[in-house]
Amino acid sequence: MISVQEADSIIFNDILTFAKSKVSLDQSFGLILQEDIVADRDFPPFHRVAMDGIAINLSAWNKGVRVFPIEGTQKAGSPRLKLRDEKACLEVMTGAVLSIGCDCVIPVENIEVKENAAYLRDGFKVVHMLNVHQQGADGKQRDVVLKKGIRLCSPQVAIAASVGKSMICVTQQPKIAIIGTGDELVAIDQKPEVYQIRQSNAYALKSALQTHNFTDFTHFHIRDDRVILEEQLKEILKDFDVIILSGGVSMGKFDFVPRVLDSLGVKVLFHKVRQRPGKPFWFGKSKESKPVFALPGNPVATQIGVYRYVLPYLNKASGLISAKKEYACLSEDVDVKTPFTYFLPVKIISTEDGCRTVVPVYTGGSGDFAALGRTDGFIELPSDTFHFLKGLAVPFYQW
Repeated sequence: MISVQEADSIIFNDILTFAKSKVSLDQSFGLILQEDIVADRDFPPFHRVAMDGIAINLSAWNKGVRVFPIEGTQKAGSPRLKLRDEKACLEVMTGAVLSIGCDCVIPVENIEVKENAAYLRDGFKVVHMLNVHQQGADGKQRDVVLKKGIRLCSPQVAIAASVGKSMICVTQQPKIAIIGTGDELVAIDQKPEVYQIRQSNAYALKSALQTHNFTDFTHFHIRDDRVILEEQLKEILKDFDVIILSGGVSMGKFDFVPRVLDSLGVKVLFHKVRQRPGKPFWFGKSKESKPVFALPGNPVATQIGVYRYVLPYLNKASGLISAKKEYACLSEDVDVKTPFTYFLPVKIISTEDGCRTVVPVYTGGSGDFAALGRTDGFIELPSDTFHFLKGLAVPFYQW
């Protein structure tokens, strides 16, 4: 049996990264960028009017002009106009290019328009390039505006669109097999017998993957039959990039998963981790270095396992630049009875000082997944410590 830290070292060592592909920008949301995005022109590409009002030449104001005849209107998206008389002005709209001969903008609330002239309100001070978002202020042509290894969320997609990236290089979605094992499992639309349960773990795994934008998955249910398990896993290992099993990894008579994986040439890298819940966790790699995560079937252990190990693996294999580990502070003293690393479900509470504090939610064991409905995630308490003080910062994993 190994420690959580040793399990991390094994899982995240020598990761086989997923392939790259070009997709349309419309299909890129949530994926990992695999190229640097370079500005094709300045940001903004022209002196952009920042407020509705009038554009003037500052020299006129410096000479005491406070009434400006209106020569025309500079609309957003229209060709650049030229101010003919430096003592006049042009009406301008937010987002329009700053007209030739103008070098500042006076907001509409500081003028009064009468008889086609703009009267400046008393006391308003004008300075050079007032209310103008100057060309290149946010970035220069050929600047890297998005770096390889980030997740494409709405701001990043908008930036890529602004530089004309209709096609974009991203990490290709891995094909993921989700496998539930056990004769006791039935489909969720079936009425279970007294001795049966519905396949909730599969839906927990699907939801966790979708939360992190891994959407190319297929769900299988395999009975506790060694021959059937071997036949189906043999084909699944051929067709999928990542395999996630739930159940069949403990010491029971019908826990065939470790033996079947061994017979199929999947090399076991560890079996059993000093953690609660999830002690029977099994991890290995196929001959093609495809990862196989065999999580304990107890619902709490399955859900914690996918967030603690599987999703970080998928993110790293996708090329995502590692994010810093998240932390939260204990709202109360916590006592544990195990020398193992302990994963404790918690609920977040907000405090006025802006600190993230968590309240423990104690479950009835690794099968009590109903209690998880009252939680926001879980914390990781290190091994060989039995008392944790209120206010202690600990690693936090959000559902």
